[in-house]
Amino acid sequence: MKYDFFNDFDFIPYDLAIKFDYRLENVIQKLENFFKNVKIDSFEDEFVEFYLAGSCIKADTFRDIDIFLFTKDKLKRVCANLDRKYFLYENNSNTYLYDTDLIQIVYRERFLDKDLKFIVDIFDFHSTKIGFKCVLDTKNFEITVNEFDVREEFVNYVLTKKNGLTRVNINPFVTLQRAIHFLKRGDDVPFYVFLEIFSKISLIEKDEPIEKYFDRLQGDEEKVKEVKDAIYKYLSFKNN
Repeated sequence: MKYDFFNDFDFIPYDLAIKFDYRLENVIQKLENFFKNVKIDSFEDEFVEFYLAGSCIKADTFRDIDIFLFTKDKLKRVCANLDRKYFLYENNSNTYLYDTDLIQIVYRERFLDKDLKFIVDIFDFHSTKIGFKCVLDTKNFEITVNEFDVREEFVNYVLTKKNGLTRVNINPFVTLQRAIHFLKRGDDVPFYVFLEIFSKISLIEKDEPIEKYFDRLQGDEEKVKEVKDAIYKYLSFKNN
């Protein structure tokens, strides 16, 4: 095993630890190839630190890879050096398509100067409760995993496909959007999850600007417009 730290967790069965090791190695290799082959020129920074959202190792195949850069300036410098022909869209992330993989490069103000534990604490659904702190060497394009945080909720999700919730986003429509996404993907999203989301939505005050709840919606321009229209119609009706 390359990433034998998976064996340090009593709640990870050995056969699953082997799978996690294989999947993480695969993801890291994809990211190394992405940064090496999509760059326009040499990167300004010799080392690029980032957090990797670990939900990409929940199965042998995955939809996307999410990485969080430490500062807004680092995000701008990295993205400015990536070939735009691989660029798909910018919403909450700068999203690129490389081979068949979606790679989403993100900066979050609330993550500034925070450690990995804080990042994983913020992640909402059980399927997301895992993360890694990594560094890219832009001279040889090797990525090193320096820290890891694997929660038991994530392992239980992988074993059962029951996708519980630990927190509702400050914009509850974001959590609703994600719950529907996970449900459509085949996860067992418990009934209480939707009740918690709806209870937060019910607390929205009439005098709050509707546009506030357009923040951090996920997807391409067409998908986000569809969701915004639905939110606007719902809140307009609710507030009358």
